Amino acid sequence: MSTDTDLLPEEETRDEEPPRPRRGKGFVWLAAALLSLAVLCAGAAVTVWGWPQGAKEEETTAPGATASVERTTLLREERLDGVLGYAGGGSFFARSDGVLTWLPEEGAERSAGQRVWEVDGRPVVLLRGDTPAYRTLEPGSKGPDVRQFEQALSELGYGGFTVDDEYTWLTAEAVKRWQRDTDGMEVTGTVEPHQIWYTSGPVRVTGHEAAVGENVGPATPLVTTASTRRVVRVDLKVGDRDLVDEGDEVTVEMPDGQTVTGEVESVGDVAQVEEDEPGGGGGGSPTVEVLVSLDADAEGAEGFLDQAPVKVLAQGESREDVLAAPVGALIALSGGGYGLSVVDGDGTVRDVPVETGWFSDGLVEVTGDGVDAGTEVVVPE
Repeated sequence: MSTDTDLLPEEETRDEEPPRPRRGKGFVWLAAALLSLAVLCAGAAVTVWGWPQGAKEEETTAPGATASVERTTLLREERLDGVLGYAGGGSFFARSDGVLTWLPEEGAERSAGQRVWEVDGRPVVLLRGDTPAYRTLEPGSKGPDVRQFEQALSELGYGGFTVDDEYTWLTAEAVKRWQRDTDGMEVTGTVEPHQIWYTSGPVRVTGHEAAVGENVGPATPLVTTASTRRVVRVDLKVGDRDLVDEGDEVTVEMPDGQTVTGEVESVGDVAQVEEDEPGGGGGGSPTVEVLVSLDADAEGAEGFLDQAPVKVLAQGESREDVLAAPVGALIALSGGGYGLSVVDGDGTVRDVPVETGWFSDGLVEVTGDGVDAGTEVVVPE
């Protein structure tokens, strides 16, 4: 239980004013803080109002990084998507009834004198020519197909006859020697159309359309083929048709990064439109096929691939003796259009409207009042 004596000191403390020494220290601290703040403000004011006018203008007009407008030639250059593959393409068909007993592997190359398939164990031999075999050739046969066969036979090293339009007994004797040298072929001295298959050159087997062991008949597809010559195909948008012409030299970038030289072999004259995906709402852009042949030293490039994506660097028309500035120097003007931030001789910068032309290799063609070769313009740092 508390007594009156216990409460007295607490009441006295509550009634008395705070000691003056504590109040004095707080006032001194506050006064010092206000004085310091006043000094800082005064210093800042001196700094701002005492800043030389020239230094302020120089900072606001400092151009930063600049580049010179140059007079040059601009080339239109594009990187086009292409596919590395083989030229040509087609199918080989059976010419007789029987069981398919042999086919070459996919990727195999076949040339004149080699078998291309077998039916009932009897080979069909590849020969060089452009006209399909369509009848039996025997002594007394005459015509251009006889000349084609005799020319093909002589290219295999068989002679003793004259290459002409007449199949003589001398031709028959040469045929017998060829038939003896070919495993599985009957020695008759005559040539049946189902024994030979003409092509304009070596071929590469790109796929099988029948399997060994199947029964086949005339016109049964057996294999798909292409030539052995590597080419690049480009589906070129019709709007970019001016980029390439037949005979133009182009650079082809392979998937492994190496580059080879190619030549535009042909440019299609029929536009095609690739169908969109179902529900895509219409066709794509019309394109023409461009065929690029590769230099001989590039024939083996990416040879382990039947197809591979590549890039074709093509250069179109050129614009000579034009003013060009870095593309990054262009600025959008508030009133519309483009301009350049031109640096005058005294270091000041002013925005000058310009008309733009071609864009090429990081440069843009420009024309405008006050813009000439050597004009300094501001560029991003």
